[in-house]
Amino acid sequence: MLQHTFIKFVRHLWPLLLVFASGQLMMRVTGNSEALAISPLLSLADSAVFLIVFGTAAWQSCSLLNRCMLNASPEKSSVRVETLMADFPWRVLKLFSIAGGCFALYLLAAVSLSAIAGERDLTVSMLITLMLNFGFGAAVLAPSLAVSNAIVFTVNLRLHLSESGLFQGHLADGHSFRQFTSASHRPWLVFMVTGLMPTLILSIYVYLGLYGDQASRHFILQQALVLLVMSVSASMLLVWTISHTLKQVTNELESGLKRLADGSYDRYVPVLMDDEFGDLALGLNTAMRGMRERESLKDSLEIAAEIQQGLLPKFAPVIPGYQLQGFQQTCYSVGGDYYDYIELEDGRVWLMIADVSGKGYPAALTMANLQAMLRGLATLNWPIEAAATYLNDALCETLTAGRFVTLFMGKLQPQSNALIWVNAGHVPPLLCGESRVEPLLATAPPMGLVKGVSYHVTRTTLDAGNTLLCYTDGVTESSSRTGRERFGEQRLRQWLLEQGNGELNQLPRALLARLNAFGRSEQDDDLTLLCVRRNAKKQEK
Repeated sequence: MLQHTFIKFVRHLWPLLLVFASGQLMMRVTGNSEALAISPLLSLADSAVFLIVFGTAAWQSCSLLNRCMLNASPEKSSVRVETLMADFPWRVLKLFSIAGGCFALYLLAAVSLSAIAGERDLTVSMLITLMLNFGFGAAVLAPSLAVSNAIVFTVNLRLHLSESGLFQGHLADGHSFRQFTSASHRPWLVFMVTGLMPTLILSIYVYLGLYGDQASRHFILQQALVLLVMSVSASMLLVWTISHTLKQVTNELESGLKRLADGSYDRYVPVLMDDEFGDLALGLNTAMRGMRERESLKDSLEIAAEIQQGLLPKFAPVIPGYQLQGFQQTCYSVGGDYYDYIELEDGRVWLMIADVSGKGYPAALTMANLQAMLRGLATLNWPIEAAATYLNDALCETLTAGRFVTLFMGKLQPQSNALIWVNAGHVPPLLCGESRVEPLLATAPPMGLVKGVSYHVTRTTLDAGNTLLCYTDGVTESSSRTGRERFGEQRLRQWLLEQGNGELNQLPRALLARLNAFGRSEQDDDLTLLCVRRNAKKQEK
């Protein structure tokens, strides 16, 4: 798919040719070429050697990558390709440093021989000046520009592969050479190459000029000008290359952030560089992967919530002289609260409200198990204390350590207006009369903690107009807006007295409005209500 990698890389190396040409031009302009008897033919030969030496370095740099991409399918060799691209700047640095050193030696030898053949004076100070200029230009500037443009080349190549889904950048941490690619190191490297080293070389030129003759000082001054032009042009090219690359990388990151904000997780952010920006791209990809998994789980959660809602009673039984109303709101898609009312054949009604410790799936699974057992026990018409003992022993065997269930279970007998009940560690339901509220306190510990607990029932008579409010701790433990207060049982009692004989089906909505006014958040806890009212005598008639 991607061919001619070498040609594409060579196209990125035009800054090297530009700096070399500027050096040759300045040698002509300053007259140093004539002073050393460098003919135009020799300059052409130098250019040819430059192309051969650095072209060979470019070919060797690309050989492994080119061979890998031409001889194998990118899909099959993606790991190898990622490794070679991560190592590419280091490989370029080594090969271009060797090529630059060889070219510097060639230039020094060619110019020296040209000066000797032309019978021109070539003093030691002039020779040192040439050696420093050639060494800096060929062995320092050329490799630096090559590495900078190698990074540009790999950025473009990675972007092309990423668009085809063939590059993810998973090897960025393990196979990169961050001393050359790190964003924090890059400015210091540019400073050393284009600022510190030329300054040190110029200081040597000043020292050499102090002890040379007039011709030598003039030559050294002209070479300093050549050095200055090459350094400035190289620094401008390096800054342009780095800024252009960073803009390309940040544009991709910005695009990824926009997709993340818009909820579009189908395309990864390409990891274009093995540096801090690459880490950020990997982090965005991890976030997108997590959000995509979360989206896929959302459907499962919605199904689970529908199943759990299906376990709750859809309609309240019609009991002469009584009204029943249930309500539930979970802080997660699924929760551990449960309520139910089961009408028996003899007209009696089982009333149940439970709270499983914990939240989410574990609590919901325990709740489903509890609902199945309660439904089965109701059909057997066991005494309520025997059913409670069986439930506790069964939960002790199935619940893990530290988990438990609080349960209020009652059997309403409409003919005698009696409620026979057991409270296993549940928050006390409130029985509201005309002017007082009576709590039905717990008579046993929560279920699932201790096996073999004996439960004793309590008998309570419901007078005409009485309202029984069963609830879970999500009501009394609702926090205020400041988070410093709980709603508490006392406020709940006062609110219940204020409701009087209002419509029972409006009671859950009114309580939820009161809790919201207090400052309750949907994330506080699950909230479940079970309301029972014996009609007033006028309503019964």
